[in-house]
Amino acid sequence: MWNRIVEELKKTNSEGIINAFIKPLFSIAETREKITVGCPSEQILQILHKQGWVSQIKNLATHLFEESTVVEFMVKHIETDEDFQAKLPFNGENRKNAKSIIESNIISENFTFDNFVSGPSNQTVYAAAQGIAKNPGINYNPFFIYGDSGLGKTHIIQAIANYVVKHKKMSVCYMTAKQLMMDYISSLSDNSSDKFRSRLIKYDMLLIDDIQFLSKKAGTQEEFFNIFNSYHTNGKQIVLTSDRYPAEIKDIDKRLISRFIMGVTLDIKPPEYETRLAIVMKKAELFKMKIDDETAKFIAINLKNNVRELEGALKTLQISSELMGINTIYKSFAEDILKDMIKRKGNLGPDQIIKMTATYLNVKTSEILSGKRSKQISLSRQIAIYLVKKYTSKTLKEIGDIFGGRNHATVISSISKVEFLLINDTNIKKIVEKLEREIEETISDF
Repeated sequence: MWNRIVEELKKTNSEGIINAFIKPLFSIAETREKITVGCPSEQILQILHKQGWVSQIKNLATHLFEESTVVEFMVKHIETDEDFQAKLPFNGENRKNAKSIIESNIISENFTFDNFVSGPSNQTVYAAAQGIAKNPGINYNPFFIYGDSGLGKTHIIQAIANYVVKHKKMSVCYMTAKQLMMDYISSLSDNSSDKFRSRLIKYDMLLIDDIQFLSKKAGTQEEFFNIFNSYHTNGKQIVLTSDRYPAEIKDIDKRLISRFIMGVTLDIKPPEYETRLAIVMKKAELFKMKIDDETAKFIAINLKNNVRELEGALKTLQISSELMGINTIYKSFAEDILKDMIKRKGNLGPDQIIKMTATYLNVKTSEILSGKRSKQISLSRQIAIYLVKKYTSKTLKEIGDIFGGRNHATVISSISKVEFLLINDTNIKKIVEKLEREIEETISDF
């Protein structure tokens, strides 16, 4: 039924719109009375509602089937073959012996060191991961990475895998702890646990994502303990990730915890502004999106939690822009599309902006508002006027009144002077950009 709805939509919509907007949807359950459609994110579902697609699909269902047919949309993420770019390659011998356990070794070719944006929040982990990839099993074994969801742990661990397979010609076993558990349970059901272990320990490197999911899985923990020992005893590299520090993982064998921390344990923190901005620019390039600098700054300032959140915002903008036929994404468009994702609770007033400017430029607020015309005070006043115009809804007349009753022409002249300096004076550009970051960071914290 869902496929028939999609075919009907294709008749009246371009391929670009279908690919951008309808293709992410999928059928969860179908009856003549009800069709449940899955949507991969809340943001995409909001756009569906906003652009009228939900109503159109519901009307189409009643037209094609029964008047009482109901279409229900549900946010649900599924992983398909398209979520992964390539299966991890193995050497010839291992490829011949590959069983179901090996089929779970799927990594993305996009997860490389070149595509990882390094900054203060993750540069230690990044450097250690590169060292491991270049000299596996030597100094950092095991290597345990922990941090909140969406900060890049999976990217790092898969970058290691991609590197050693390509440059070291080594065989790698990569999987999540959940996959490990499911394969172990499967081996128990057909009495092949010995084969399960022998298949796993033959590789040159072992990488397990989300090891915290072994919590309360005593049987799998015991099996993994033996696998871990086999790798470590033979000098083979082990890399593990978790959403928390090893000792904070509840209901897990103390013997495993002691082994997790016997090598190097490092954490990834949420990215700071500069790193977030670099991530936005890098991801936009990878997604082949055209966004201007103001849009990139807007996203980086307002979405602080993790990389996945930044990616989600970019993908939402990508879908929306393709749907509306927009080639370059500007800040005003991003503000409209992402307003439900970015909930601002307040804005800075002119007084606060003037005070921040005065403090940074080492002048008094009263001097900026006065009639004094020294070079330092005049420049500070012009920058403050420029920033008040940019970050408030005040009219030119209102701004003039705030700055000591200056007239309309003086306000325009001040703004034009700063705009000229932004292009022609590197030092002034740095000063203004620094103040803009402080203002925007403060706004997003309200």
